[in-house]
Amino acid sequence: MKLRVVAIILLLSLLLFFGFKKVSLNKNKGQSTNIEQLSIIKYIPENNKLLFISNLDSFNIVNNNEKDKNLTNKDNFILIKDSILEYLGIDLGNNKLEDIYNNELIITTFENNKKLEDDILIVFKIKPEKTIDDLLNLPNKIDQIDEIISINRENKINFLNYIYRTEDNYIIASSDKELIKNSISSSKNFKKKKFKYEGELVGLNNKKNILFTNKFLESKLFNKEIITENNGDNIATTFDFKNKQLILKSYLLNNKKNINIPTYEKLMNKENSDEDNHENLIFCDIKNFDKYLNPLINDFQLSFLEEFNQNNNQNILILNSNKDWLITFEKNNEDQFDLSDLNKLKDFNKYTLKQNEDIYSIYSKDILEEKDDVIKQLSFENIYSIESGGLQIISNHLIDGKEFEKISKKFFNLKSNKDKSAFLYSKVDIKDDNSNKIEYFSNLQDLNFLIRNILKISNEESLEIISQSIPEKNPIIYRETILNIL
Repeated sequence: MKLRVVAIILLLSLLLFFGFKKVSLNKNKGQSTNIEQLSIIKYIPENNKLLFISNLDSFNIVNNNEKDKNLTNKDNFILIKDSILEYLGIDLGNNKLEDIYNNELIITTFENNKKLEDDILIVFKIKPEKTIDDLLNLPNKIDQIDEIISINRENKINFLNYIYRTEDNYIIASSDKELIKNSISSSKNFKKKKFKYEGELVGLNNKKNILFTNKFLESKLFNKEIITENNGDNIATTFDFKNKQLILKSYLLNNKKNINIPTYEKLMNKENSDEDNHENLIFCDIKNFDKYLNPLINDFQLSFLEEFNQNNNQNILILNSNKDWLITFEKNNEDQFDLSDLNKLKDFNKYTLKQNEDIYSIYSKDILEEKDDVIKQLSFENIYSIESGGLQIISNHLIDGKEFEKISKKFFNLKSNKDKSAFLYSKVDIKDDNSNKIEYFSNLQDLNFLIRNILKISNEESLEIISQSIPEKNPIIYRETILNIL
């Protein structure tokens, strides 16, 4: 992971986690400005790789009473803030960041063919009475407006090399002087062109923190071949903080193809909102069952899927919870699958009981084994099967009628989300302890290493949904990640 990207992530963490005591105390919440109306967007140069926009006007995410009780937490937040600012080359001296920053921020990166790492441009608004001197705290006072100033600190590393203050109180800082010039030029020509992400902002008007990229982070549900680069698609990720949890929601958007936030809202409204205690929920068709999902299933489930009719584009629902697991699929009367044919069960004894139209079966196996001249009984895990209403469930525990009805409802609800013209629909929902073993936030380990003595970030839940229909070349992809901040 590149150090510059680490700086960006840490800065985002700072702005989202650090509790300001007094921001927007006199600000009327009803007058909050939407992101597309911010003046700061005119300073965004074209051809950026990553763009983060924020107009978060209140950082009171940690209750003041709680902060006062836990001084260690307060000191840790201050340490994160000071470390990041020092790395960037900013020295506030006796000033407080909350007294300088004025609720508008942009962080954007650009390709640099001459370097291995990307260049960065940061733009933020400051209070009218504040100056560059309040940010740099250099021995020689600087109070120029409309002049690019070099940041030089002897025997110190400063990631930002140049800084500039506009007449309308915006600070532009960058690792590359040309990027500041491009930013200034962009502001002068802004009225002649549309904001690059204007269409993508439809449906995101009430969001305060949005990250735009053209690449998804590493995924367990889909591979890179699904998304073709340079096809006009953008990924928008929103950041929300609730109850000490950071919630990230990512959408693959394409304004020209009408793949926008309302499209996703329709998809999410179809989702079954019934709560359950399953740690893993996987729904997909067998042809698209990706090898990257293997860490989420056990050996029996994997062997079953490998032996299942690969020529049948069958929908599969897998639910795992603690040590309990089950697989659900529709029965195929033309080519009926017989669980007895499974290699793992070929030596098992089968007993079947019919109740009304439901067929219950148990596969069991007990053998005697000699070890060190001692005869022992060796018992294998029982496997259960239920066939009812066109569905078959295979599990390691006996399922009653109420549970079968709930699972059946879940299966057909998920199946109904697959549009008639869709050839692909998959959903993976990972919760609780199991989600901590799967790195959906690809840089989580590196970030935790850097701040290991200050904060700990862990996955609480990861959700991915993908849907693709004919004749669209690119799919609808949604990802939601909930991170615990400890």
